[in-house]
Amino acid sequence: MRDIMIVLNRRKRSVDFIPAGNPKKILNTRRKPAYWGRLKIRSTEAGPRISRFTVEKGERETLRKPSEALKILKKQAVILTGRDPEIEDLLSSYGISYRYARVCQHCLHEGYLTVVSSRSSTVHAGQIICSRCVDELIKRELKFAGMDGSTFRNFRRLIRRGVSLDKILEMMSPRFDPLENHELTRYDTVTSESERTPRVPLDKLAVPEKFKRMLKREGNTVLRPVQVLAVDAGLLEGEDLMVVSATASGKTLIAELAGIPRALGGEKFIYLTPLVALANQKYRDFRRRYSPLKLKTAIKVGMSRIRARDELRIPETDVSKADIVVGTYEGMDYILRAGRSGILGDVGVVVIDEIHTLEDEERGSRLKGMIKRIRRLFPDAQIIALSATVKNNLEVASEFGLRLVEYDRRPVPLERHLVFSRGEEDKKNLILRLAEREFSTESEKGFRGQTIVFTNSRRKTRLIADYLTRRGVRAAAYHAGLSYRERQRIERAFASQELAAIVTTAALAAGVDFPASQVVFETLLMGNRWLMPNEFAQMLGRAGRPSYHDRGVVYVLAEVGMEFDGESEEAMALKLLESGPDPVDVNYTEEDVLENILADITSGAIKSESEISPDPSWPLDPEGALDILESHGMIVRDGGLRATGYGVAVSKSFIGVTDAEYIRGHLKGASRRPLDIALELEPFEGAYLSGRLHRALSRAAGARFSMNLMADSTLDILSDGDNLVKLDSKLQEAVLNLQMDFLSCECRDRPFCGCIQRRLSEHIIAERISGRDPVEISRGLLSRYQIQAYPGDIFSWLDTTVRALESIGRIASAFKRRRYLKECSGIVRAIEKGRGA
Repeated sequence: MRDIMIVLNRRKRSVDFIPAGNPKKILNTRRKPAYWGRLKIRSTEAGPRISRFTVEKGERETLRKPSEALKILKKQAVILTGRDPEIEDLLSSYGISYRYARVCQHCLHEGYLTVVSSRSSTVHAGQIICSRCVDELIKRELKFAGMDGSTFRNFRRLIRRGVSLDKILEMMSPRFDPLENHELTRYDTVTSESERTPRVPLDKLAVPEKFKRMLKREGNTVLRPVQVLAVDAGLLEGEDLMVVSATASGKTLIAELAGIPRALGGEKFIYLTPLVALANQKYRDFRRRYSPLKLKTAIKVGMSRIRARDELRIPETDVSKADIVVGTYEGMDYILRAGRSGILGDVGVVVIDEIHTLEDEERGSRLKGMIKRIRRLFPDAQIIALSATVKNNLEVASEFGLRLVEYDRRPVPLERHLVFSRGEEDKKNLILRLAEREFSTESEKGFRGQTIVFTNSRRKTRLIADYLTRRGVRAAAYHAGLSYRERQRIERAFASQELAAIVTTAALAAGVDFPASQVVFETLLMGNRWLMPNEFAQMLGRAGRPSYHDRGVVYVLAEVGMEFDGESEEAMALKLLESGPDPVDVNYTEEDVLENILADITSGAIKSESEISPDPSWPLDPEGALDILESHGMIVRDGGLRATGYGVAVSKSFIGVTDAEYIRGHLKGASRRPLDIALELEPFEGAYLSGRLHRALSRAAGARFSMNLMADSTLDILSDGDNLVKLDSKLQEAVLNLQMDFLSCECRDRPFCGCIQRRLSEHIIAERISGRDPVEISRGLLSRYQIQAYPGDIFSWLDTTVRALESIGRIASAFKRRRYLKECSGIVRAIEKGRGA
């Protein structure tokens, strides 16, 4: 039993006598002692003395003479785990020197010895605990609290930050109040811009004086950092740039600094966005601000011609005579695909806003193709791409021959908080308190704090907004199903600070432009999937605007125990907070390749096979794609590449080869009416059971099922007569109406045959043609059938149906099917005007 170090540790009735071994590298190392001794000490006239010494080794305990313990203590270095007058007197009386060390009490309890430093240990319930035991304790408590084990690393991070273990364990309690402990819920703080870039006065820029004066009247006297970087990179010298920075950091002004001087010089300034709402906003803004400079602004979007109350009507404008053209990607690409790029004249600057839309599964390949076409058709134009931060910024910039300008600081600091919530009611209560607290604050600029709440369904936007409003916090639900007028009313109320919060869906995040100081994630689901890192970054980036706020705040409410697709919301919250942005990749299908090559040909961007630049990500080589297009009669190879009338019709319609051939096949056989073809291609999908009917049927069936009218589970329950008799008379009448009007077919697979979707689509068209607008159609569906269909969805679908009919008409015209063309034109007019043709 010759050892080098002995640790003495006081217990209630005894003292541990622990051989620690060689002191070399003992700090923060867990050791299993060769044996475990115990001393009993009694008081005598001569002072404290050892009365009993036992040694336990394995399963065996032996009694030793007290003198043996003294002999060992005299020969070895002695460590005390804390102040102890009795042990100290004992050692001093025998001339035994000693010193103190911190020892993990949890390790001692388990039969181990760990000497720890103050930095690698904590104190809990009056006991010193090593980091290893802290980890084990946290993991045990997480399991007891029903929390996902992956959240352990969040609490470990807080320990490293100096938070006490007591506080950590308090956070796992259902009684924990996150608003009273914001330092504990704070995940991190994203810092704001510093003085790394020089202050450049606007007066120093070589831009027209009248433009400069206008900007100064608007308060732009000094360039923001990202603007300085863009100017240094050649913005005013015509350099093609990709500018990457946070929301509200000043990217739009960069575009204007490049475009407006060129517009004043007689060239065209084109500004493209992904959404109609954003394009309309920019159009109104540019027209208001630049009309005094004698600049004409036009808008080109895939505009709707549906005449309806409460919906947006975008004016027809002449892009050929405009100095500034604002448009959507598709609106501009339509001009190119139609072979009419010449009407744009002398293009000086083209701005591609939100170029990270390239990652969109449906639109990414089209956007990439359009940018390449603009490059070919306007080789002298300056291209300015604006983007949020993505992982492969340099790769994206290089793809289009752009110089990268990147600024990674936010215009205001951003606090990010993680809260583990306990169910829907807990979440709603937290949102209420967060919105209420934020609205009570006021920034140095004089604006009250306002909140955007993101959730994953329109139903929940209404439920949460109603919950807040009933409890004194004015809020509104905001989603694409609302009419344009209603959305405008909410936007104005928010802008005038009448609303403390808006509750919106993650799906509408890209179109939300509310100057909020706080963003709350009620869930991390987006429809039927988890949010992606780039979406999450875009959404949280909406908290804090430099013109309004001193800082931004984000709260992620991760529900304990909530799982989707095999992953808990707690784990997903950490994954999103820890992750940086994802790379932007454009994924092509064979249909995408065919559509882009056809668009290149119809636009005149390529005229020969040698001009096609194959993309490594294409699943189809150019030769194979041309063979397919030629075999379908969409192009002709006659020494070059030329589109046929059919090819031009398909390209202008933004449809794939498969859909085009489907239309062509039915036109040839004259077997289907144009409207039947259109409804087959684009049936109405936005129908749901009303909340009242869904609750009643759930009780009647004793089961949970989807609210989506077209879901198999819903159709199954609607068709079951046993459920019908359990409803009240009004709901019975609604279900009977629904069955008779939409489910009375003779199909073998009824009700899963698809007839309900086709008949409902036909019903909406008939209602529209009879003169009803989307709001009236929506009310009628709810009144007669207890079907919930939002006016905005009906309006959008009618517009989509019109476009499908126009596609059919173009293809009919290409094959000289005049009867079909005439029929298409008549139905389109009837739907647009809301009355029979």
